[in-house]
Amino acid sequence: GFSGLIQSVKGQFSKADYAHTEYEGTAAGTVFKSRGSDLKIEARHAKFGNLEGLVGLQMDDSRFSADGEEAFAPYSRTRQNALFAYEEYKTSWGKLTFGGRLESVKVESLGNPLLAKFVPGQRDFRPSSYAVGGFWNLTPQWQLTGNVAYTERAPKDYELFADGPHIATRSYEVGDSTLAKEKATQFDVGVAWKSAFNAFAFNAYSSSFNNYIGLVQSTGVTRNQADGEVNPVDDPRNAGFSQSTGVEFSPLNEFRYLQTRARFTGFEASGNIRLIEGASAVDLVLRADVVRATNLETGQPLSRIAPMRLGATLKYTSGLFGANVGFDHSAAQTRLPVGDVGAGANTRWNAGLNYRAKTGLASVLYYARLDNITNTLAYSATSVLTTTAFPTAPPLPGRSLKIGLQATF
Repeated sequence: GFSGLIQSVKGQFSKADYAHTEYEGTAAGTVFKSRGSDLKIEARHAKFGNLEGLVGLQMDDSRFSADGEEAFAPYSRTRQNALFAYEEYKTSWGKLTFGGRLESVKVESLGNPLLAKFVPGQRDFRPSSYAVGGFWNLTPQWQLTGNVAYTERAPKDYELFADGPHIATRSYEVGDSTLAKEKATQFDVGVAWKSAFNAFAFNAYSSSFNNYIGLVQSTGVTRNQADGEVNPVDDPRNAGFSQSTGVEFSPLNEFRYLQTRARFTGFEASGNIRLIEGASAVDLVLRADVVRATNLETGQPLSRIAPMRLGATLKYTSGLFGANVGFDHSAAQTRLPVGDVGAGANTRWNAGLNYRAKTGLASVLYYARLDNITNTLAYSATSVLTTTAFPTAPPLPGRSLKIGLQATF
């Protein structure tokens, strides 16, 4: 019967209600609110020979609103329903995996009673995604993986309906209500080796988009913050006026959500080398990743793509005590489209201590972490502010110390 087909059922429900206010000096400015709920149910079916897997349902309902001078998008509501399945077929040499997801997405602009430029509207999308992969045990130490996937994504509410000053990014954002689904074909292959505490993994991938959605700067186009006037000819010092504070502000560069053919290629590598074995052990953990993203219609790089990153950590463990010290290095961001400003190279060092203890029903982790030990000045390669706020863009966090504990029951 039905009960024999279903092995287990797992459900998860979450509800969020969030609000924050942007302040201009001491005066409250724009109030942003978002709230939503998410329900996910997974049913694991009984095994059919070597085949096992699950089917599921996910339902998401979210709302967004912005009230004030910096309302860059209308009130909106997004409803998403999805059916998905994931299957594994195990063999003597490894396993094959299969997955699929069918969605129904409704994105609504609800307008804004105080801003006539935001008009009600609605878009409906039917994204579908599929994937197949394999895992091969070449030897007891070596494994090979390969995956191919076709994915579709519905545009976000702000990608469709934005039209206003987004002060958090110091830009004037403009959406496109005619955007189509973002579609991509993805391939990846990987190899992994493990022997006792020593391990190595390498994965290479390529993703081809026939309509990638990106936020692109409109070369030479500025907008008044107050009324959105294009390329204002009045004195930039008088290009806008805050009613709440009486402060004048300059025009903002225009950024538009556009679709283009694009390709991402890259690799990720990681490794662990056991340097000292025994009751007290020392490991060297290594990591690296590179990605190149290109707009195939212009031949230029895409915006806000991370440069090459390298890292290493020396880890010491002795019983319940652990310590580590390491660094993360980001290369200079040199692959940029015209008009973008890149982040410079930087190396940030960090260290940490931790101790695990068992107390009654709980497992407690005590930890201390010191980040950016040398207080290196560094900027985010993936933030639009590095371009829009140049040369006064906010840097990444400086030296910081975190002390805490985590209890698991």
